[in-house]
Amino acid sequence: MAIELNYWNLEGHESMLRDSIRCEAFRRAIFETVTPGCAVLDIGAGTGILSLFAAQAGARVVYAVERTHIAEFAQRVVSENGYGDRIKILQNDMETLELPEKVDVIVSEWLGGYGVDENLLPIVILARDRWLKPGGRLIPETVTSWIAPAHDELLQEDLDFWNSEPYGIDLSAVAQDTARQLDSGCNHVKQEHLISDPQLMWEVDGMACSQEDANQPFRCRLAFVSDRDGPFNVLAAWFRAQLTPKTVLCNGPSEHDTHWGRSTFAVGRTLNLEQGMRMDVRFDHEPQGKGQSIAKWAIELEGGYRFNSEGTTVLTQQTAACRTD
Repeated sequence: MAIELNYWNLEGHESMLRDSIRCEAFRRAIFETVTPGCAVLDIGAGTGILSLFAAQAGARVVYAVERTHIAEFAQRVVSENGYGDRIKILQNDMETLELPEKVDVIVSEWLGGYGVDENLLPIVILARDRWLKPGGRLIPETVTSWIAPAHDELLQEDLDFWNSEPYGIDLSAVAQDTARQLDSGCNHVKQEHLISDPQLMWEVDGMACSQEDANQPFRCRLAFVSDRDGPFNVLAAWFRAQLTPKTVLCNGPSEHDTHWGRSTFAVGRTLNLEQGMRMDVRFDHEPQGKGQSIAKWAIELEGGYRFNSEGTTVLTQQTAACRTD
């Protein structure tokens, strides 16, 4: 399942600016980290909101790097807020950027729905190695990715409609396509919809991660046990970002809604699980170039049900513990 980043239009940035949970968390983290006289590098600056926070916190200079034409809009926002003398908007790729100095703080909102999926981490690590002073700080500091089996009620409503032969027409082909789609904004998947406790997929430590590590696939092999009887139709994934020692930003199912929501990976059908049933999950995140990645996953359930991201379902043995709808 491919994930591709597209921030070339203002609409994508508007959703982030409206996300007060995101913006307030980064503002707190920046004010905790940036001190008067600091030089700050903002990677993927977008409309310049994080750069403005850094200037308000007392930064001597902020290098706001934005590769898309949104840099022109950022320049306008910065100037209209009176920080044109301290925030330098640089429309450039981070890989070829030249700065006049090294910086004290690097801030970057590189987070996708489950952390690494927008594949911007390699750029941040490259910038860290080139431009961060010894003893400098990164925001965020660490990011963990989490996953759990869950039931997406809205997806189920869609599937029920397409499978009901509306207007007397067999539209099950639409249902099959709907059941394979990635939804990266599922705020409606809450804690009560999880079938078992979430598990850690991996952790990224911004200061310890190497460029080689950042460019490699992220893989996990996990075993879940359903903690109750109930329906299951998706894997739900999210992140927990330790922006600073004091400030955490999380888009998990027990948190306030954000523009990320949960990333959900539909298994293609609904299964009614029984308490205590084991589920083995393999999940691979594979970078595909800047702003792009592919998520590959596979599930094996007790009773012989196997599902994967290629759309393959194999039933080797049907049991009473797992019924399909």
